[in-house]
Order: sequence, then structure tokens, then C-alpha cells
Amino acid sequence: MKLLAFFILLTLPQMNYALQIHQVRITENSPRSINISLDTEASELYYFHSWQSQISGNTITIKAFYIEGFGSTIAYLNNNFEIPINPRKKMGYQLKIKIYYTNLRDLQNSENLQDQWTGFFLTPLSVPASLTYGTEENALNFKYQNPNPGWINVGPQNVNVTIFDANGKLIESKQVREQLDFSHLPDGLYYFKFTNENTDKIIRVILKK
Repeated sequence: MKLLAFFILLTLPQMNYALQIHQVRITENSPRSINISLDTEASELYYFHSWQSQISGNTITIKAFYIEGFGSTIAYLNNNFEIPINPRKKMGYQLKIKIYYTNLRDLQNSENLQDQWTGFFLTPLSVPASLTYGTEENALNFKYQNPNPGWINVGPQNVNVTIFDANGKLIESKQVREQLDFSHLPDGLYYFKFTNENTDKIIRVILKK
């Protein structure tokens, strides 16, 4: 098994759910599959019950179901899900994860939904990498905003930028310095992979001019 890993650190504001997604890690499991490792946390004892997955185009959806327990609190649970995709093919994937408390009779009852999250990752998998939402300073030392009018200041550095649409389709790839201008693109959701000589960074941007 290759130890290449793609770490997704959740930076979305935490909702007031009893059961929450804490962290997602993606590794190459074999030449034909990846492993998605899901860490969850809850304020009371709970147990993993089952899971379902669906692949539609470049979108992977995972639904994980948990049972409430009684007794001492378990801070975190870790569960692993094998997904049959080629981790060495150059692709962009959207990953959707939903976690539920289940009553065993109706697994996907929307009232039982506890937390959900949508992210994006690229194959082949690489290290280091992370996914960030919102407005914040990141490892490449620039700030951005969401929604975005069509430009990001990257500062006095040379940065390689690869742009994907919401479905993971490659739009363009180029090198920029000082400022990335993408105002020529139609309004919508995009993923930007920034690469310099030290690290990679993937951000999710909503273009709204």
C-alpha cells in the first residue's frame, strides 16, 4: 500500500450537532481503490452501524450511520471506507460525506442527519495538501474571499495555478505572480490548486462578479 496521503482538515464553522465530522484523510489503498478515513466526534457514547457509497461521474457520496449508546463518552471514532477509483489517474473529485444517527428502520431519514461536508481532492494523491474554505491566510501566504469577484492577490511569488470546475474538469493551468485574474470565467463554483516550490494548496472559490 502506498503511504501517499491527502489530508483534509475541516475549517468550516462547527454546527451545534450532537455528532460531528472531525477530520477526513484519503490514502491510496491499491492501484484500483482509495481509502477514506473518517473521524467523527460526539458529546456522548455512540457506535458505528453501517455505511453506503455512491459514485456518479466525479462525485463520491458517502453516508455513514451511527447508533447512540449509553455510558461513558467516546471522544472520537475512526472508520475507513474503501472506494473503487483509480488513485493514479489525473482527476478531480468532489467528495460528499453525510453522517446520521440511525433508528435502524429508516437509515436516511433527513431528521437523523447530524453533519455533512463537501470537499474536493485531486489524484494522483500528493503530500502535503489541504483543503480550506472561507477567508483566511494560508500556507502560500495570501488571502482570498468568498464569494469572489474574480481575482486573488498571491503576493510577490511565482505560483502555479490549476483551475477546475465544480465537476472536477480541468479548466486551465498557468503560472502567476502578484495577482490571479479569473474574471473571464462564468460565475459559479471552482477549485484552485496553488503550487509553489514548498507546498500545494487547494481552495474552493465561488465566483460572483
